[in-house]
Amino acid sequence: MAITNKATIIQWNDEKCFGFAVANGVKYIVHLNSLRNLTRSPRIGDTIVVYSFGKSEKGPRIVSGVLESSMPGMSAEDIVRKLGKPYSVKPRKSSFSGFVLAVCVLLALAWGAWTLAGKLGFVPPKIGIHAQSSENVSQYTSRDEVARYICDNGYLPPNYVNKESGVRLYESKTGKSFVRWNFNPLSTLGVMIGGDSYGNREGHLPPGDYREADVDYFGPNRGTKRLVYSSGCNIYYTGDHYKSFVKMKF
Repeated sequence: MAITNKATIIQWNDEKCFGFAVANGVKYIVHLNSLRNLTRSPRIGDTIVVYSFGKSEKGPRIVSGVLESSMPGMSAEDIVRKLGKPYSVKPRKSSFSGFVLAVCVLLALAWGAWTLAGKLGFVPPKIGIHAQSSENVSQYTSRDEVARYICDNGYLPPNYVNKESGVRLYESKTGKSFVRWNFNPLSTLGVMIGGDSYGNREGHLPPGDYREADVDYFGPNRGTKRLVYSSGCNIYYTGDHYKSFVKMKF
């Protein structure tokens, strides 16, 4: 079987047992049970050797694949030859894989019960400003749509990663050492950068716990346009890299 592609994990949620991976600029959802021969939990920056892609109600997804790290010292071609074609034989699950899947089932049931209880008024659902994203594969890039998403949900859209994750993703995807942000993360990696703390050292904004997020990528790098936000729809826009700010109104 010819290798379909490789994908790089850009987000992973151990509690919900799914994440997102990028291949050729397209963002795919990937679930734990789509990964064969697991020896550990997936991590941001891991490479998936993909057997097949597909589609779901949530968007593009990886149907079957294996983490390169679970087969150390082997090329992608060797991995395919060793494991065979997908679904040609029933893959033997390691004890770790079975344990992780069992934990995921329990966590999923607990999450469902918690969410239902919140909707019924028994337990107030907790929505934090740094909460994990849902299975939404839409790309949010512009000032207004990103600000609205933050205001409505209390956290950044799912196509955002922080600087540390962006650096790991860049090095994994390009094979180069990160030097500086002299590239456009959206066109190069398929993600936007955001979620890191903003110190407000110059005191342009009222005191608070702020985070920052890039918006409106149009040039060869990250540009100068940012949102700076805190809880309660408290969001400011700067188009000149923190020299001046305008408060967003909703």
